[in-house]
Amino acid sequence: MSSGTGRAGDGPDTPVRVYVGSQEAQMVPVKVLEYSIRQRTGLAVDVHPLHRAGIEFPEPRDAQNRPRTPFSFQRFYIPRLAGYHGRAIYLDSDMQVFRDIRELWTLPFEGADLLAAWEVADSGRRPQFSVMVLNCEALHWDLEEIVGALDRGELTYETLMYEMKVARNIRTAIDPTWNSLERYEAGKTSLLHYTDMTRQPWVSRDNPLGYLWVRELIEAVEQGFIARDFVEAHVAEGYLRPSLLHQLDHRVEDTIRLPDVARALDAGFVPPYKRMASHGGAGRLGLLGRTRGLLRRAYERSPFFRGERRVRKAQG
Repeated sequence: MSSGTGRAGDGPDTPVRVYVGSQEAQMVPVKVLEYSIRQRTGLAVDVHPLHRAGIEFPEPRDAQNRPRTPFSFQRFYIPRLAGYHGRAIYLDSDMQVFRDIRELWTLPFEGADLLAAWEVADSGRRPQFSVMVLNCEALHWDLEEIVGALDRGELTYETLMYEMKVARNIRTAIDPTWNSLERYEAGKTSLLHYTDMTRQPWVSRDNPLGYLWVRELIEAVEQGFIARDFVEAHVAEGYLRPSLLHQLDHRVEDTIRLPDVARALDAGFVPPYKRMASHGGAGRLGLLGRTRGLLRRAYERSPFFRGERRVRKAQG
């Protein structure tokens, strides 16, 4: 895939360069993300799964500074991959886009090295750098040098990942609708981020917003953008829950409508995140994230949520 040749101010005139934090187990979500982007823009788009870029770097000596996931540090390689020129968008693989990516691509830097999203005041979330627009001409990142700074105590994992101290000038110019963490409002949400690793729609039947992702997958397969054989192969590898194939073949968007025979297909399925213990696995959510997850699950066991699901099932 071409990487584009425009300068930082030339966004609309070059392919939109989207670099996605990924590993092979997430390639179906990456393709669904790519499909969701392409369906909603008239711009040319290049999507680059970062795990296929041959990124290598030394592990930080201190275990507390090591990446929490295999793709945590991939984003710091983007300016180098882009030839240190032009602009680039960084996204995580566990995302789905609902508006024109042009809105991100054309945001002015106004002297900034990096554009990030702000979070709504009452969210209780840490600052997020999972959606970024990078000024690759200004960001002379070198991953080995970053690891060296971690080893020398000049950076910590927290200041690197949650404060992005390797950027000199950060502008929080991205609307929070472009990083909606487990929140969706039709007509308003620009990008939905499935942050709860334990309930991402491709590994779990329990995500209340999962029908949105499955709907996109069904359409992408029917349009020939994703081959059904590709999905089936990733189920066979243990990357996706087996019941997803039933949803795909029978056009069942919402797991609440799955028959028992389809649910039984998931017996014994072990999601990939449980094999990521050496990288921190699901721990990337932190105590606050897990607490929010428990509260959300308590709500989903309530009569209010069950009533909402019954209405959606009747409408489906």
